[in-house]
Amino acid sequence: MEKRDTLDAATTPLAFHDFLHRMRHPTAADLVRSIKSFIVSFSYNAADPERDSKSVQEFLNSMEGAFRAHPLWAGATEEDIDSAGEGLEKYLMTKLFNRTFPSLPEDAKSDRDISEKMSLLQQFLRPEHLDIPPIFQNETSWLLAQKELQKINTFRAPRDKLACILNCCRVINNLLLNASMSSNANPPGADNFLPVLIYVTIKARYS
Repeated sequence: MEKRDTLDAATTPLAFHDFLHRMRHPTAADLVRSIKSFIVSFSYNAADPERDSKSVQEFLNSMEGAFRAHPLWAGATEEDIDSAGEGLEKYLMTKLFNRTFPSLPEDAKSDRDISEKMSLLQQFLRPEHLDIPPIFQNETSWLLAQKELQKINTFRAPRDKLACILNCCRVINNLLLNASMSSNANPPGADNFLPVLIYVTIKARYS
């Protein structure tokens, strides 16, 4: 499937609603059966991250062809087909979330260790420690960026989680651009962006 603009990567509520609406149509019964069959068979197999990833991707690719050939998408644009694929991906990942993103004991321990270290960093970390210039220090914008990261765990679809990260980056980028323009400074680059992203990520503690 073709990729849209990165900031529009998340499945919009309207696109997902359209996908569900089409799936309720009587003529979509064959598609619904295929989707339900995949979910059941996938759930019964033993977990294997590499195989699971390949299996999901192959199913999404096969369903793209099914959408293109189906009367419900007759005359559909590439954007319509992309939206259908995004809707299906969100539906699948929501249904299979506990199976595809299980909380394994070793992962839980690693998460706790990282959380403890980030908690310690939060207690003393200041913008100056990351060499963030005063003109780029804006707590209000940083809070907005942190809130975008903190939304990650409210979503189950990978595309929606990615959008949280992208929106966080957009907030930071807008902050840097506005600050540089107001101070007649040179346009910000990666050396300006990365320290702010690190600071925001540590302060967010979204995990």
